[in-house]
Amino acid sequence: MLDETIVSLLDDLFINDYRSTSDAIQPGAAVLISIDDQIVYQRCIGFANILQSEAITCNTNFRLASLSKQFIAYGIVLLEDQRKLTRQDTLASFFSSEFKQKCPKLSSTVRIQHLLDHSSGVMDYENCDPLPDGRQWLDHDVLAILTDETYFEPGSQYRYSNTGYILLGLIIEVVSGQALGDFLQKFIFEPCGMQTSIVFDSNHTQIANRAFGYAPKEDNEHYVLSDQSPTSATRGDGGIYMSINDYFQWYRHCQPITSAVFPIQNVSNSSPQYYSLGWFLSDVNGHTRIHSGHSCGFTHQVFRIDEEQRRVLVLYLSNINENDKRLGNFNRLIVERIPQLRPNKLDLLRSLTELTR
Repeated sequence: MLDETIVSLLDDLFINDYRSTSDAIQPGAAVLISIDDQIVYQRCIGFANILQSEAITCNTNFRLASLSKQFIAYGIVLLEDQRKLTRQDTLASFFSSEFKQKCPKLSSTVRIQHLLDHSSGVMDYENCDPLPDGRQWLDHDVLAILTDETYFEPGSQYRYSNTGYILLGLIIEVVSGQALGDFLQKFIFEPCGMQTSIVFDSNHTQIANRAFGYAPKEDNEHYVLSDQSPTSATRGDGGIYMSINDYFQWYRHCQPITSAVFPIQNVSNSSPQYYSLGWFLSDVNGHTRIHSGHSCGFTHQVFRIDEEQRRVLVLYLSNINENDKRLGNFNRLIVERIPQLRPNKLDLLRSLTELTR
């Protein structure tokens, strides 16, 4: 449990960070902290929908952005357990003959494991020219624009790749014969008791308890709707909507999976870091796992500590664009004042921006 002093520190931080000096209704955040599988702190502040004056609650569904990647990775693991694929399979096993003719190198050298690790070297779709009709990118658009080029030999380096996780989502659909959202609903959301989690697509324009994303105006007191961008409609890299309550159900029901880890070498500090199945790791044992999520109108972070002497989950979801200053204040408070929650190695907290850019 957290003592009253620490609870007061956290409450004071959120009140100060999200206090409005005007009468404006503001977006905000939802935070959940658990120790040894017991929720010890849970707070919601601000509004999910300013136009409708709908407050953020523990059941508000935020677009998870890159926190979605752990669920996509787990979907691949489930299919491997069902012996429907292996992580050593190449793209040639899943995509059309036209794709294999257009991209023979990608088809024969990029493996599922490379996509999971961010070591495939596939090109970043975000750097491509906008689609000619001005519409948002969808997963199949990303597959269609791929060329037979990579930044490096697959498996040789780390480079964070949203394209790679979009391809993983498409592979789940090909292998399972189900839409990505239907697969995750059947094999993850329902078994874990997750009530309202959903994968956004063009057929799911209505999302229960939805948080909309906002960006601050120059005065940092008033906000404008900033919920969509050209790259915010893809699914495999960040298209899941979820609440802090549902995420806690996922945490309780799904223990960390032991898997091969990929070393990250291109960060500006000396401590080794790794990636595995949608998580950044502080060591090969994965005792501390962390990931951030940044999307148009949303800023998130989750980390978990799985040690013999403690199990900790810290989840911070915000519907404010580039809300890194407030998130940094939260992390600083944990590091400086709350040892029960502090990771033994702090480099991951300090280098997330670099790791995911």
